[in-house]
Amino acid sequence: MDTPFSLPSAYRLASTRRWGRTQGLTVTPTGAARGRREFLCFRPGFYLSLGHVTHLEESREVYRSGDFIKLHFRLEGESRVGQPGSAGAQTVSAMSVSTLLQPPGAAKEEFFASEVRERSVTLCCSRDFLSEELGLLELPLDGPFGAFMQARPDRFELLRFPLSTAQHEIADALLDDGSGDRFRGLYAEAKAFELLHGFLTRGFGDAPVDGATAAARERLAPLKEHIDTHLGEVFDMRGLARRFGLSESRLARGFRQAYGSSLFEYVAKARLTRARVLLEQGRQSVTEIALDVGYGHAANFSTAFKRHFGLSPQAARQAARSGHGGH
Repeated sequence: MDTPFSLPSAYRLASTRRWGRTQGLTVTPTGAARGRREFLCFRPGFYLSLGHVTHLEESREVYRSGDFIKLHFRLEGESRVGQPGSAGAQTVSAMSVSTLLQPPGAAKEEFFASEVRERSVTLCCSRDFLSEELGLLELPLDGPFGAFMQARPDRFELLRFPLSTAQHEIADALLDDGSGDRFRGLYAEAKAFELLHGFLTRGFGDAPVDGATAAARERLAPLKEHIDTHLGEVFDMRGLARRFGLSESRLARGFRQAYGSSLFEYVAKARLTRARVLLEQGRQSVTEIALDVGYGHAANFSTAFKRHFGLSPQAARQAARSGHGGH
């Protein structure tokens, strides 16, 4: 398959697929990592990358750039992004949106620490696609898209914004495995346009993620780590607030600011995401997994799992065994 976009270093081609005009390929890590990256090409100049990768050791990935603006939605995991040989790498953290401008042909390198689980969606849009197919050259645009439409980038520029709840839901839906969906190309392109539209219409007056959002995230990082490592526990706002020295109102407000959802919305999604990993590993029964992630009854767990992922726990396990559901 012809690939008009840059594939990452340290990956090998695993499979290719086509849904009508949409071309897709999947690559898997060659180093100390597990998971996959998927690339979907909807039309010339409009591509989507989906990352489901757990980095078992420190790793580095390198990408070459064409004349694109990249819009990156990071749901989980943290990395450092910069140019080879430059000391100015910046942090891309969970629950953030990043825009990347770089001179055509310039390389981007990305560093991950060990034991980082990354879930991300990246849109790549060329100037020709944005101007000729979407007519953006005729519209007054500010922010990174305005700069990109006016001239080719002459320097590396990464800007970060908070990830909204709506963006999180769309990106999360895209990351659900859809290899068995014969209309996946249509679905993924519609969601990609929805992400692009939402970003273009949100304006750029939002506080950058480095400001109040980053401060809230740093303040609540110990609490989030506690939740992530104790998903089988029963959480209540009063107990968590007392444990981490916050008022209940400050905890609720700060968590939403830092992570784009309420604390208990985050807990529910984290439990189900962890459950899917355990199901795909295949070492425990569904009932054992339900208890491990905080569900008192397997039936309640199965109902919530199917509502979130669109398939039963048993079906998710079977998909993983057949090679279509691994993260």
